[in-house]
Amino acid sequence: MKKEWDVIVVGAGAAGMSCAIEAAGNGLEVLVVERSERSGGALHWSGGHLSAAGCRRQRQAGIEDTPEQHFEDIMEINGGTGDVELIRLAVEEAPKTVDWLEDNGFEFAPECPRIIYGHAPYRIARTVYGPKKGLSVYEVLKRQWEALVRKNRLNALFSTQVVDVLSSARSGRFDTVVIESASGSFQDRLSARHIVFATGGYGASHTYFAQKHPDVPLVSAAYPTADGKGIAILEQKGAAFRFAEYHLPSLGGLETSPGSGFTDFNDAWAMVLTSVYRPPREVYLNANGRRFMAEDEPNADRRERWVMQQPGWFFWAIFDQAALEERAADGTESPLLIGWSRERFLRRAQEGSGIYQANSLVELARACQLPPQVVEEEIAAFNQAVAIGKDEKWGRQYLKNAVKQPPFYAVKINAAALVTFGGIRVNTHFEVLNTSGEPLPGLYAIGEILGLGATSGNAFCSGMALTPAISFGRLLGQNLAFLKNA
Repeated sequence: MKKEWDVIVVGAGAAGMSCAIEAAGNGLEVLVVERSERSGGALHWSGGHLSAAGCRRQRQAGIEDTPEQHFEDIMEINGGTGDVELIRLAVEEAPKTVDWLEDNGFEFAPECPRIIYGHAPYRIARTVYGPKKGLSVYEVLKRQWEALVRKNRLNALFSTQVVDVLSSARSGRFDTVVIESASGSFQDRLSARHIVFATGGYGASHTYFAQKHPDVPLVSAAYPTADGKGIAILEQKGAAFRFAEYHLPSLGGLETSPGSGFTDFNDAWAMVLTSVYRPPREVYLNANGRRFMAEDEPNADRRERWVMQQPGWFFWAIFDQAALEERAADGTESPLLIGWSRERFLRRAQEGSGIYQANSLVELARACQLPPQVVEEEIAAFNQAVAIGKDEKWGRQYLKNAVKQPPFYAVKINAAALVTFGGIRVNTHFEVLNTSGEPLPGLYAIGEILGLGATSGNAFCSGMALTPAISFGRLLGQNLAFLKNA
């Protein structure tokens, strides 16, 4: 193994792969160090949503759109928060990125582009994705990656982690990484003129998350390697951390097991991000047994913030047998838990693991550790609202499912962390900045290590995680090659 490289990229997710592909494709000697046994990172879990204004796919659909309109939508959704310069750069690069993916064989889902209502919606249909979600993107990157590996222009160390980064007194640059095998059986030092951190966020580490958000409950749906280790290394070298205050959860996670603090977005997620795709058959009760919102509110951002105001950042979805058996207008079951059959749901209810079943509301309340009298009062008030066709307290419009027919069911639904909003501060050249706003020479950062707050502000804006990760990775790879060749 060579000891000296032009570029060392730490992390082989969407951002790291994109940077390595561009740098190696433009003649640099590139090494990628990845702690897991495979490339792709969170693309193996991600929904793969991209957003771009003015890309070829949009034009073919007859949609007129511009990056400026995209930027204006983001600023309206997030109230002018985030790193405005990075957001503007991201929307300007986005159509080039999506077109590049298409040029290299990306397959679009046939319904794209579309407006996504699982986040506060854009005014224009500009979100695209592939039929295999994140894997559709990964397949494109992997083909580019493997072609460069075959030509010996790109090298990778898997099951290897960077545990430190060192500066040279002679050059004044950070030019050395200390690597260690996953098993801890060996350690080595490698040098490079440019060191790029693309190690992801910190949502998978309850310990690190608590350091940044001491008063925020965490149920994690983050990719397992998103544990903040890369962020911690950079902070130790003086890097500035920002935007933790923007943290926003996603609604829907059913814990893997009660008290575990983990959930699986692809296996146990409730359709509660919005009511646009599924009208609610359920009543939402907080930890005190009280209703707290109109369950049919369509705006995802409002729903998320209402749940954040509840104790523990979770709620119980309460419904009856009639609601369980009800089908959507097209004849499908449209269950509360996405993709779950009725049989699977009932098995979990019988286990009493985050889902409970009872023949009375009192019994159900006790199983959920809710005050029985309060639950009975709230359900009676809701049933009265259904009877008169008006929810005077909360303003729910969809009133078709009184909770009357036993057995009754309760599902504990958590506000979970899919991504993290805090991250390392960089400039528009992706140089890592210290707490005084000055670059740390030789260090760069891209991807979720920047925090979603950098490119999305204090709200979820569709496609503003993955698209900037690829765009910034490609830009940085190109820029580093230009620096060498200039």
